[in-house]
Amino acid sequence: MPTEPVTASRKAPSPPRPLNERLRMERLRSYGILDTSPEPPFDDLARLAALLCGAPIAFISLTDETRQWFKACLGASGAQEVPRDESFCTHAILQTQPFVIPDALLDARFRDNPNVTGGLRIRFYAAAPLLTEDGFALGTLCVLDPEPREFSAQQGRALEALARQVVSQLELRRMNLHQQRLIQELRTTNERLEMIQHATNDIIWDWDVVTGRVVWNSRITEVLGYPLEQVGEQSNWWYRHIHPDDQERLAQSFQRALAEGASKWTAEYSLRRANGTWARVLDRSTIQRDAAGKPVRIYGAVVDLSEREEMRTRLALADRMASVGTLAAGVAHEINNPLAYVIANLDFTLQEVNPAGAPGATPVAELCEALQEAREGAERMRLIVRDLKMFSRPDDERLERVDLCHAIDSAATMAWNEIRHRARLVKDYQPVPSLYANEARLGQVFLNLLVNAAHAIPEGAADRNEIHVSTRLDAAGRIVAEVRDTGSGIPVEIRSRILEPFFTTKPTGVGTGLGLSICHGIVSSLRGELQFESEVGRGSVFRVVFPVPAPRDTEDAPREPTPQAPRRGHILVVDDEPLVLSALKRTLCEEHDVTVFSRARAALEWLEQGLPWDLILCDLMMPEMTGMDFHEELSRRMPERAGQVLFVTGGAFTARAREFLGRVPNPRTEKPFEARALRELVNARLSLSGPGSGPDCKQH
Repeated sequence: MPTEPVTASRKAPSPPRPLNERLRMERLRSYGILDTSPEPPFDDLARLAALLCGAPIAFISLTDETRQWFKACLGASGAQEVPRDESFCTHAILQTQPFVIPDALLDARFRDNPNVTGGLRIRFYAAAPLLTEDGFALGTLCVLDPEPREFSAQQGRALEALARQVVSQLELRRMNLHQQRLIQELRTTNERLEMIQHATNDIIWDWDVVTGRVVWNSRITEVLGYPLEQVGEQSNWWYRHIHPDDQERLAQSFQRALAEGASKWTAEYSLRRANGTWARVLDRSTIQRDAAGKPVRIYGAVVDLSEREEMRTRLALADRMASVGTLAAGVAHEINNPLAYVIANLDFTLQEVNPAGAPGATPVAELCEALQEAREGAERMRLIVRDLKMFSRPDDERLERVDLCHAIDSAATMAWNEIRHRARLVKDYQPVPSLYANEARLGQVFLNLLVNAAHAIPEGAADRNEIHVSTRLDAAGRIVAEVRDTGSGIPVEIRSRILEPFFTTKPTGVGTGLGLSICHGIVSSLRGELQFESEVGRGSVFRVVFPVPAPRDTEDAPREPTPQAPRRGHILVVDDEPLVLSALKRTLCEEHDVTVFSRARAALEWLEQGLPWDLILCDLMMPEMTGMDFHEELSRRMPERAGQVLFVTGGAFTARAREFLGRVPNPRTEKPFEARALRELVNARLSLSGPGSGPDCKQH
């Protein structure tokens, strides 16, 4: 029979892609088999196919996007893959029955194929598609022969059967891989669980309800103090160590959870530690049941709540102290502004009224007395605010020279309301060097010691009790401060625990038990010691001992030179409080020319005009432009004059303000100020700068 002439340039069109090609490729990749090494089960199936079909070559091929890749290859050494467009299997995967080519040279689709005209020189080809249960053709099991031949129906059925075995092998392989991944994940999970158990303080328990066996992790030893061998594996051990007050409640709760089909059980109760004390714990468990709903296994974690409660208390205390500190700083600042002009005006009035006394001017004398009493009251408020400010810096860890007696006095002022109804406060200060410390932290130590001393004495017996505070140097030159009381004393059995965090003998809600622990930590950080002695019924003495001060701690602070004679200067005053401006102007105007501004920007504009000035008194905390911003802008515009700013502040109650004052060398004075002290400071600064300072300044 004549056939169509064959030309080398003619190429049969590529077969279409399966309609489910995208899903087919997803399924093929799910087996994770492409480009893997040969495996005996697949090689055996290829060999069996070749024997049953009497063919010298057999392949198990898998078809991906661009190629036909051979998982098993018999009779064609070195063959690994062929391009998909040149593959016979590309046609075979479109079928559901065996695909047979008796003689490729007589088939227009394949006679020009490179594997027919060369390469394997295929003449005979038969393939059964590798079909999954849901109809995806992954590739083929095929047999080939360089000679044309016939293929019987029986051989076709055998090839199909073997193809199903290949798919089964693929599924088995995927299941094995999945199982290996699960085993690895389980191993990893177990390792993580072990690491978590080692990292957590929780007691983990696993109760096999059927056998009654309970397994505990090692944390039971660390949390409760019992060796694992002492705990054993019986559930009744746990019940015996529950506090008697909790046993019946827990038993009823647990049995109810089991009977009602609950999947979880949670309870809070007390467990006895090995040392006889009780730990408050939270027990959370999961109940595993069988198909009939019967409990078979229970897993649980016991959390020791004491640490968390202590941490919660500590955080609440820190938050409360921060809030109180912020409030105290703000209140101090707000009080200082009116207090500044009250004291300044009182000083001014006293200065003006005192010389006005004339014969018979008794009303003026009485007025002076009333003003003096008002001045003393304002001064008392000033000292209280000063002490309040010292305790309003909980986040300020700056170390500075601190007068120990002043720190104790400030603490005594803050504790006075606790002391006054219980005891007399006696002070006995011998001279001691200043300390390099944090003033607020040091004040906190003595505030706690004074309050504790007061609380050791019942109310209503202030005339018969005493709190004695003293400072001295011991024989070794160390600084010693003592707080001695005539209170109830500390019982012997608890003396070893009074410095422990959260230990307190006060009723719930009255104290946190942190006071002495915090004192001990602060004193230790300053390389000091906190010691105490006590006698029940006679009182206690707490002794703070600091090491011999380093030379830098005992050096005298540099002092401002005393001016020879005041000169008249031109003073600028910048403050957002009008009454403070008025008070400052009255205080200074007798000796100096004073120009006032309620806005820092207006003062800058005035300075830009080149008008004469010698010194600027500037508030630190102001709206719109703060004293810090004013100083920075002045440093930019007139750097040679920035040092002539003297800050008058009611309180640096922000972190930025404290950082600024610690960075710039400018002098500062605090509100409320004393008129005499302020005038002396201004005159001293003018004396230092000399007459006519600055290119545009002139003496007025």
